This record gives sequence, structure tokens and C-alpha cells, in this order.
Amino acid sequence: MSAVLRPLQLFNLRLHHLAEQLLEPQGRYAAGFENLIVGLIVFSVASIGVEAMPQVPQWLLTVLRVAEVVVVAVFSFEYLLRIVAAPKKLAFIVSFQGVVDLLAIAPFFLIGLDARWLRALRLLRLLRLLKLQTHFLEHTVAERTRELAQKNAALLAAQAQLKAEIDLARAMQIAILPAGFPDRPGCEAAACMIPATTMGGDFYDFMELPGGEIGLVMADVSGHGVPAAFFMAVARTNLRELAPHCPDPGTCLNRTNEVLCTQNPMDLFVTVFYCMLNTHTGLLRYANAGHNPPYLRRADGSVHALDGAGGLVLGAMADSRFETHSLQLLPGDRVVLFTDGVTEAFNSTDEAYGVERLIAEVKAYDSGAASGLIDRIRNSVTRFAGDAPQSDDIALSVLTWRDS
Repeated sequence: MSAVLRPLQLFNLRLHHLAEQLLEPQGRYAAGFENLIVGLIVFSVASIGVEAMPQVPQWLLTVLRVAEVVVVAVFSFEYLLRIVAAPKKLAFIVSFQGVVDLLAIAPFFLIGLDARWLRALRLLRLLRLLKLQTHFLEHTVAERTRELAQKNAALLAAQAQLKAEIDLARAMQIAILPAGFPDRPGCEAAACMIPATTMGGDFYDFMELPGGEIGLVMADVSGHGVPAAFFMAVARTNLRELAPHCPDPGTCLNRTNEVLCTQNPMDLFVTVFYCMLNTHTGLLRYANAGHNPPYLRRADGSVHALDGAGGLVLGAMADSRFETHSLQLLPGDRVVLFTDGVTEAFNSTDEAYGVERLIAEVKAYDSGAASGLIDRIRNSVTRFAGDAPQSDDIALSVLTWRDS
């Protein structure tokens, strides 16, 4: 019994292998076999028109009938191969494609059928051509879908890697900003920076200077994202390097501007408010390079902007000069430094937060830690903006003088 089964099993395996090679899209001979089937369909249908022509030579009719036998034989062989290759054979036989394949060959094997109907039924082979074309399109769509899925997967992986790298860069950018104000009796300060995108161009800084002074910086680089973040790092580094060697804020901004104008291939610029606080006397000297003037809240509750709001931005013109102004802080006075991401925060109706709301929050915060006023302003801006996206980077800093 096994001697009989082994040849049958071997024949079955070879038949399946042949079906894979001829019918599967990745088969070695699939493309050529499909072209052969299409050619035979076209020939079979065209022969109907030739046979219908008057005075067709008998030898040509004989050739066409022999060719018909060959065509039907190839179609029958293909039909059997498709049944062998089908995982669910009965489902294939009763499917649309299976029925079309069967109807394309069945009339040839039906004896006694009127010859005119036989020729008419041969037109069903046009449906095979449609079926093959549909099969080809389905295969093409499947291939393109697979390629698109692979490209999408690669794109998602690249985006994930880029996001991870940018998130790391954002964390590093925030980490380089000072976490706290230098510990000095009689004064305190707090600050925060909230990027509008993954990375921001706004920044603040606290620097310990010779003679017991402390430098405070509030700056806003033009633009957003990675370019602004890089220029922010360049501007901050230059400010920190030059500040200990400059006698006053105006001189520091002059020298910083000269350096930035030589390190600015993207033609960016930065607005800067820089001040130096004498922690022994409360004398505040400052210079402004095109930045929003800070607000001073006196102990009596009055609020006004600091003088000296003029001045060009840094990085635009190398010969720009910046003046130094001075202000004597009194016990209980508070200075609020900010970028325009606060006053130009918009709500869903495109209404800006504005300076009036900021002044109201500064005025209402009578006493308490500097960090408390930071939180109050941030919460006020968040409530105002509602569901509207953050339109600009936000940086805030509050300096409180309590006298030494």
C-alpha cells in the first residue's frame, strides 16, 4: 500500500510546486504564464471573428479548430492547477473566478450543444481576461500597500528617534538654565521658561558677578524650534562669558552684540533685558536691547514699566550701542521680567492676554514668595488661553527686594 502512496504523494508535491511556480505572484514562471493565458484569451476571442468571415479557407478553419483544442487544454490545465493550489478548493470552485474559469472551458466538453451557442459562450473568456486583470491589479495594490506599510514603519521609527533626540535636547536646554537664584540676604528671585514647541528661544539667567552683584537676564530669540534654541545657547553663552568683565549692563550688551553679529549665519536676533543688582544696596542698573520693559511694583502697590525701553535688538547691527539706566529698589519692591509670550498669549477668539491683565496680577499679589507670583501669572495666562494652543515661548522672572 505504501508503495502506491509514495508515488502519489510525490506527484502531489510536484503538482503543488508547479502551481506555486506558475500561479503565485512570486513564482518563477508566474509572469510568463499569465502573459501566455492573456495571449490565448485574445487569440480565442479573435478566432470567432475570423470564423465568421465569408469564404474562409478550409485549411484555416482546421488550424483554428486545432488551436482551439490547444487553448482549451491549456485553460483546463490552469483550472486544475488553481484547484490544486487553492487552500479551500470548494470555495474556489464556486467563487466568481472559479465559475468564469469553468465556463470558459466547459462548452468545449459539452457534446450536442448548438455550435452557434458554443461560439457565443467562448466570449466568456473575455471575463477571464477581466479576472486576470483584476488579479494583477489586486497583486499590484497588495505590493504597493506592503511597500507603503514598510515605508510608513520606517518613517514612524525615524520620527520616534527624532522625537526622542529633540526631547533630550529640550531637557538639556531646560537643564542649563539656573534652577534657583543665588542665596543672598535681603532679596530673592524665581523664574520659569515654557517653550511653545519642543524647544524654545526664550531664556532667563542669573549670574554671580564680581563685587557682590548679581546679573539677571530675560531674553527672547526670534522664531521658534531648533534654530531659535541654538541661537539662544549662543547668546546665553556669550552673555555669561562677557558679563563678569563688563562694568555695567550697557557695556555688556554692546560687546555681546558685536560677537553675535559675527556668529549669526541664520540672521536671527535676540531681544535682551539685562540688569545688575547690588545685593548690598538694592541699586539696580539695567540696559534694554529691544525687549519688553519689566514692570516695577512698589511696596505701596503702584505698578509702572521701567524707563529705557528703547534700543535695537542684539545680532542685527554690530555698531549698536546700549545705555545703562539705574533704579534704587526699596524694601518690598518687586521687579517682574517677562517675554511677549505672556502678553501675546491668545484665547480661542484671538484676543491677546495683554499688559493690563499682567499688571492686574502683579498689583494683586501683595506679599509672598517670588515663586508664588510666577505661579499666579502662569495660571492666569492658562485660564485665559483655554483650549487655544500656546502661540509663543513664555519666560518669567520675579525679583523681590526686602533690604539687607
